[in-house]
Amino acid sequence: MEPIRYSDVLRATGGEPAGPVQGDPLIEAVTTDSRHVPANSLFVPIRGLNFDGHAFMQEAFTRGASFTLVSADTAASRVPSKGIIVKDTVKALGDLARWHRSRFDVPVIGITGSCGKTTVKEMCRLVLGDDLVASQASYNNEIGVPLTLLEMDSSTRAAIVEIGTNAPGEIAYLANIARPTIGILTNVEEAHLAGLGTMHGVMREKAALLEALPAGGAAIVNADNYYCREIMDELDCHVVTFGLWEDADVFGLESRHTEDGIAFDLYGRMAFELRTLGKHNVSNALAAIAAGLWLGRDPNEIKQALARFRPAAMRMTKERVGPVTLINDAYNANPRSMDAAICELALRRCPGRRVAVLGEMLELGEQTERYHRSLGRKVAGEGIDLLWAIGPNAEAMAQEALCFGLRAEHVRWHETIDDAMLDPAFDPMPGDAWLFKASRSMRLENLAAQIRERAGSLDPNARTPAQRVDRRRP
Repeated sequence: MEPIRYSDVLRATGGEPAGPVQGDPLIEAVTTDSRHVPANSLFVPIRGLNFDGHAFMQEAFTRGASFTLVSADTAASRVPSKGIIVKDTVKALGDLARWHRSRFDVPVIGITGSCGKTTVKEMCRLVLGDDLVASQASYNNEIGVPLTLLEMDSSTRAAIVEIGTNAPGEIAYLANIARPTIGILTNVEEAHLAGLGTMHGVMREKAALLEALPAGGAAIVNADNYYCREIMDELDCHVVTFGLWEDADVFGLESRHTEDGIAFDLYGRMAFELRTLGKHNVSNALAAIAAGLWLGRDPNEIKQALARFRPAAMRMTKERVGPVTLINDAYNANPRSMDAAICELALRRCPGRRVAVLGEMLELGEQTERYHRSLGRKVAGEGIDLLWAIGPNAEAMAQEALCFGLRAEHVRWHETIDDAMLDPAFDPMPGDAWLFKASRSMRLENLAAQIRERAGSLDPNARTPAQRVDRRRP
């Protein structure tokens, strides 16, 4: 982080000193975690549902903080002399990040969408090279976006920030802080409907990122997505489209599976190979390629960079455990990403059974049952052999799979992840391919770990069963 003067913190946040300060000291880091406090840092206490960061201000000073923000409603007896009193610490963090971002005339890439944000971010990181600032993990909210921007310093050539949402107005707020020069919209799908209401509500919320771009900026938009096309018709900035058809500005043809991942031909001529599963990741790669081309990167360098891409944990990661293949895509889920994962399991070569372990999808509001039933039909229709559904709303998924062709002995439902771990539905067998996918709070990775352990106890040289299960109903 480029150091910030104390006086600039006061101006940016509208804060008031709680006590006298000698001179105009430099602040060299900003943190919200009292357990990890760099020297000469500013501590920002956050109030959450289960804790209040103000309780850890003294600990932060002990570990190296020079100053702390303090909410104005904090009891006077708890306000330290090196406190900076602000109306709201979260808003003040955003205000400070907005001011800090204004110090740098470099590209800032904002990435939003219903699926693929983190994957596109990591691909962009590789494509754009060194001296970048990029969101850690999924730092895409009112805390994570400011903390990412505050990492910028004089050596930064570009910044890449994920921008997420689950309620109206969040993307506009975060875009106002980040002030992106490039906006990437991966897709608009059925996600966060509980907060955003309808698909048009999702569309309008995602559009806020692109509407915040300057006239000379670039909106990089998925041309294969209906709602994305509707959004780009209303933009005043440059628009660069990507997709799987030749009408896109940046297009990839002949998408196909490889032994280790996927491949496609950029503009039908240059072959790209990625070591990640899922043909949907072709679209994610095209988004990163479009950003790289817009910023002047050589196509051959982009190709070499993407060849080094490896998926983040629990995002379509494939692992061979003895004679069993495990696909872990359990980081999160919505109807579109569930469909893509099921298609990947169905299309992958598999000498044994295809087993889908699917937890419920959250935040779908009034459409919850509809989308789970639709997923059950998808499983039954795509040639999946065994369905293990987990979560209260996943019961509808299991019921629909039974109605549309799966036999009763090939479908199991558990109400909770703990029930599933105590009473496993199926045992891994040689030649199996298992898919794990659910919304994040389902903690499906715990069940994946249990199955991994059991698969590891199988004889790695065991022969694959000669036949897969008989899916036909009697």
